[in-house]
Amino acid sequence: MSFKKKIAFAFLIILVLSSIINAEGFIRYLVKKGDSLSLIAQRFNVSLQELIDLNQIENPDLIYVNQELKIPGNEQKYRVKKGDSLWKIAEKFAVKISSLIKLNNITTPDKIYIGQELLIPANEVKADYQLAFRGQAVNYIWPVQGKISSYYGWRDHPVYKERIFHTGIDIAVPYGTPVYAAAAGVVEFSAWSEGYGNLVIIRHRDNSQTYYGHNLKLLVKEGDQVKQGKVIAFSGNSGVSTGPHLHFEIRIDNRHADPLIYLNNNYLRNNR
Repeated sequence: MSFKKKIAFAFLIILVLSSIINAEGFIRYLVKKGDSLSLIAQRFNVSLQELIDLNQIENPDLIYVNQELKIPGNEQKYRVKKGDSLWKIAEKFAVKISSLIKLNNITTPDKIYIGQELLIPANEVKADYQLAFRGQAVNYIWPVQGKISSYYGWRDHPVYKERIFHTGIDIAVPYGTPVYAAAAGVVEFSAWSEGYGNLVIIRHRDNSQTYYGHNLKLLVKEGDQVKQGKVIAFSGNSGVSTGPHLHFEIRIDNRHADPLIYLNNNYLRNNR
């Protein structure tokens, strides 16, 4: 066999092996600053031992930035496009928002950028979010009762000291005030989220969402089905905040809207 044929044959073997690896469902991951093998295993929902064995790692404590690891799974990659939000992407691929956040190590879910490459969790069915009676109108109740300290719309941000659009309303309430679900639905997110602090997101039967930010303590977890009026959190001052209050948003078709248009305004008229 000539030298050129040997090279071509070797290249063919490499291609075949590569296709076998892909068929078996491996993806490649570059270690980032702050990663540990156990954290990577948790993020991709695989066992630590499986990760060690697959990558023939002798010392799990000695991984380094930009080291390439093989991860079992069939995750696919998606590049963020104009108009995308994390919630739209989760809906498009029928995956849980928390899985998308965890897999991509996202700290600020509301801030993704065009061209950003995201891994999409494999083989996950978002059955919990396929609510019955979708399309019916939702009536929202007030999540807390208190004075509105900041309205929906443009404002001078109290922390950033610049003019920023406020995507919800702030309702001033004492620490530990019970926060109620404004409408029945399924908890889509319940965790820390940078500016929002301790955040709960509920998706409702008409596919709208309500956001409850800056909480002291969260009382629900992702996937929980909640009735209207259920206590889902205790209010606080977490995240980017200057005092105890509840930040409340309503999103229709993944776009923020003025909550006062949708809330029962009898309470507001009596407390201005």
